[in-house]
Amino acid sequence: MFSLFKSNFYLKEIVPDGYIDIHNHLLAGIDDGAKTPEETSYLIAQMKALNINAAIATPHTFNGIWNNTSESIKQAYEVALKNDTNKMFLKGYSSEYMLDNTLIVKSNHEKLLGLPHNYLLIEFNLFNNPLNLYEMLFELKTKNYKIIIAHPERYLYLHNSMGKYQKLKQYGVFFQLNLLSLTGYYGKSIQLQAIELLKNDLYDFTGSDIHGEAEINQFKTVPLKIHNKKKMDRLLENNKIFL
Repeated sequence: MFSLFKSNFYLKEIVPDGYIDIHNHLLAGIDDGAKTPEETSYLIAQMKALNINAAIATPHTFNGIWNNTSESIKQAYEVALKNDTNKMFLKGYSSEYMLDNTLIVKSNHEKLLGLPHNYLLIEFNLFNNPLNLYEMLFELKTKNYKIIIAHPERYLYLHNSMGKYQKLKQYGVFFQLNLLSLTGYYGKSIQLQAIELLKNDLYDFTGSDIHGEAEINQFKTVPLKIHNKKKMDRLLENNKIFL
């Protein structure tokens, strides 16, 4: 039984039965994640060892860097499914879209690859606050996407005001916590911001953001800093809607 005063937990200790990961880079050769189908299979085996039950693959789509299309992602997913073990673990594919004007143009011409129930995983530029942020969010919302913002704790330009996060939530978007953030993997300031967002009940979903062995090793060797275990348990359960 966990001590009431314990605040550091390895991922394997807290992942609930049936947990599904909705943010990862498992598909081979199409972004900065797995490089080969063999690496895909290796990462999946390691995720299972962390008690992650299933995953929806979410490779990057980022104009000029990762120019993925629905077809390129589908093809990479089908390659992954050639391994029967992977087939039992992978429950579909989507994308992590960079929010910029090219995405809005793309959304005007085709349906984007969303998660189940019309949720759409998007990320912001890590270093620069989009000047037309709310206009772009509005365009996506008019197409009935339920917008999930990936790892809001990582956008340093939001760190100086909790009000900026609250304004986003009031606009009707959802926040996805990178579980790695709670290990300090991206730095101390991001870890502290993640803890603060947790304390303020601003997160809705979680994801691993596993790209390769480095993230796997981090989860194995470094515990997550959690201020309230019961609150974290409830948050992890939320991902079950995607099964």
